[in-house]
Amino acid sequence: MYFVISFNYRNSDVVLRSKLSELTLEDFADFKEVMFLKTCNRVEVIFDKKRDINELYDKVFHKVITPEEMLKAEIYQDNEAIEHVFKVAASLDSMVVGETQITGQLKEAFYEAYEKNYIAQDLTRLIHFSFKCAKKIRNQTSVSSEPVSVASIAVRKAKEILKDLSGYSAVVVGVGDTARIVCKNLIKDGVNIVLVNRTIENAFALKEELGDEVNIDVHSLESLPKLINNYRLLFSATASNYPVIRNEHVKETKFKRLWFDLAIPNDIEKMTCSNIDVITVDDLKEISKRNMKKREKEVQKANALIEKCVEEFEKYLQSVSIEPVIKFLQDKAHECSKAALKNAVKKHYIPKELEEEVEKVLHNAFKRFLHHPNLTLRKMADSAEVDIFVSVIKRLFGENDLKMDMNKCEYHMEKGIFK
Repeated sequence: MYFVISFNYRNSDVVLRSKLSELTLEDFADFKEVMFLKTCNRVEVIFDKKRDINELYDKVFHKVITPEEMLKAEIYQDNEAIEHVFKVAASLDSMVVGETQITGQLKEAFYEAYEKNYIAQDLTRLIHFSFKCAKKIRNQTSVSSEPVSVASIAVRKAKEILKDLSGYSAVVVGVGDTARIVCKNLIKDGVNIVLVNRTIENAFALKEELGDEVNIDVHSLESLPKLINNYRLLFSATASNYPVIRNEHVKETKFKRLWFDLAIPNDIEKMTCSNIDVITVDDLKEISKRNMKKREKEVQKANALIEKCVEEFEKYLQSVSIEPVIKFLQDKAHECSKAALKNAVKKHYIPKELEEEVEKVLHNAFKRFLHHPNLTLRKMADSAEVDIFVSVIKRLFGENDLKMDMNKCEYHMEKGIFK
């Protein structure tokens, strides 16, 4: 039923992921339902059903990668695809297990696909259930008890190399989630921040968010060529499609510099200067492995929960088909009319010999009454909102055994469409 193509930190280096990040959701317009997830550690395409790999390559992937590079992808389908998406949402598939950014990034990918009408019923169900699964794992395990991310690992790595960061000044390029986490971690270690961004208003907004007591200087991107030669530490995490730090801007310095490129595609051009160490996302894998070892028991517990979530989701899918709901309404109407008729005959409101004829009249009346609701339900069977209506109908009529609202649409709740 579901199908995922995953290029991630395990099977693809930063160069390949940079190429893939040039693709957009619109490149997959011929393959709806579809979602496109891009992070610093992964580029994934999530489909509602199995797709032909050769067709996908010929129509989309050939634009940015070779056939040999395409073979590096991990392919998941059916239950394995469901399990994979759940693990991604719960950050169990992340380079940094337990990192907190991925759920938000998955949500943003869903929002984009939903707003642009690239997804309907099937992916809506999968992604919303993945959020529920992620929440369950956060609440029932300590996998995320010490929230970490690539950004926080980068700061930790800088601390390993320089021993004590207190008193240092660091250039931070960008104001997105990664840059924000870098800033927060640097502040904890007593580092002064030189914040650089293309839109300076956004940089000042981040400065305000981080607090008045923090030492932050704000600069426009035009100042970057000068700043990179004045400070030892630099962390870059922009959304630029090309390097913002290039060799032509670099001057020799008497001090050694330590730069972290946390962007996909890379923010820092391959350096020719000998006294600059550039550390990329892929270079942080060793710390990630140590992080995984510490959390092995909790990860095992989380994986067991994932299996249960997959089983619950399968049961859920069986319960939300429109036809059973329509039959449920018809059976409920028939049950109520039969009980009322039996009571009327018992109390002699209706002669026994007319019971069969009255039953036909009642049946036709309920059939006519349910005609329009049934048509409406069938028309919306493929819509992203259908599960909410199925849940409401079942709850209204006392069918709560499956707790249908567990897949309540968080997107619509946030948008205020359903209160």
